[in-house]
Amino acid sequence: MSERWARGILREMEPSLIRRLAAALMMLKDVIVLAGGDPDFPTPSHIVEAAVKALKEGVTHYTPTQGIPQLREAIAAYYKKFGVEVDPEKEVIVTPGSQQALYLTLACTVEPGDEVLIPDPSYLVYVPTVRFLGGKPVRFALKAEGFHLDLEEIKARITDRSKILILCSPNNPTGTVFTEEELKGVAELAEEHDLLVISDEIYSEFVWDGRRYVSMASIPGMKERTVVVVSFSKTFAMTGWRLGYLIAPGGLVEQMLKIQGNMVLCPTAHVQVAGVAALTGPWEPIKKMAEEYNRRREYLVKRLNEIEGINCPKPEGAFYLFPDISEVSKSSVEFCEGLMKEKRVAIVPGSAFGPHGEGHVRIPLVKPIEVLEEAANRIEAYVKEHRA
Repeated sequence: MSERWARGILREMEPSLIRRLAAALMMLKDVIVLAGGDPDFPTPSHIVEAAVKALKEGVTHYTPTQGIPQLREAIAAYYKKFGVEVDPEKEVIVTPGSQQALYLTLACTVEPGDEVLIPDPSYLVYVPTVRFLGGKPVRFALKAEGFHLDLEEIKARITDRSKILILCSPNNPTGTVFTEEELKGVAELAEEHDLLVISDEIYSEFVWDGRRYVSMASIPGMKERTVVVVSFSKTFAMTGWRLGYLIAPGGLVEQMLKIQGNMVLCPTAHVQVAGVAALTGPWEPIKKMAEEYNRRREYLVKRLNEIEGINCPKPEGAFYLFPDISEVSKSSVEFCEGLMKEKRVAIVPGSAFGPHGEGHVRIPLVKPIEVLEEAANRIEAYVKEHRA
């Protein structure tokens, strides 16, 4: 009965499927868990050492709500590699993870009835967060072939209530990297319809096959209407550290800090020091992680495509595969439930990421190749038993 005190909209929201899966699977034996995108690499030692040193030196007190100056300066220096000039004093907020940065941005901008354009498929947090804040999520389908942007599809979804457009590149779950031409098309729509763009850029260091990563904020005219959301979690294998940041126009940052100050007060002090060490290097451990993800990508794409009934395109970025399993099952939920029950492999149904994710499943490359090989063997056995 105590739930009666909760807001009504919360009773309508389902807990995150990935978090529910992870919690349910932690205590099970002989399950290959490929549900969450939690890197299996240790946090690089120089980052850990920086945090330990900070703790020993007494860096255990409040910091500025916006984040320590050294970290904001390191963020600004880092984003120069993407052609974005950032004012660390006025345009950066350090947050306890990128999801808090996303929430902070939406809480600052979404008013009841505002429409927020969201790719389909895309990361499953966007829709419930917009709904919780009183906005209206409006999904726009990515192209069936390659999951790239369909500018006409976006344009058709824009109304006089449209306020925000969310992008994620490289995309989770598809691994699609949006091209500069695509982003320029989005920029034209954003300027024409006065839209704010939220650009989720947490996988920008993992781009494959010679592609060039382009930040939305680097597109001419877009820095003043873009909020870039970034996390340390994936790039530096720091998921448990809870550290992220956003880059936004100065006027918007001023308003966001009113929420940040009343919500979390400030990010954790010694973790911010670790963030400085992460961004200032050395970067060799991150390069080695990227090389290993690419090796796993090459292996598992080939292996899955050897299974009759599965079609697995190569992702252009990030560390997820998004194979098509529609020849085996018309329901990605049923496929994943059956695979878990019969073969003890836990993956996420594509429908969790939006209606256009149906017919697919998401497989993160966050286990060694020998584990991925065993997972593929079990998937193959399941498919052989169930393919019509």
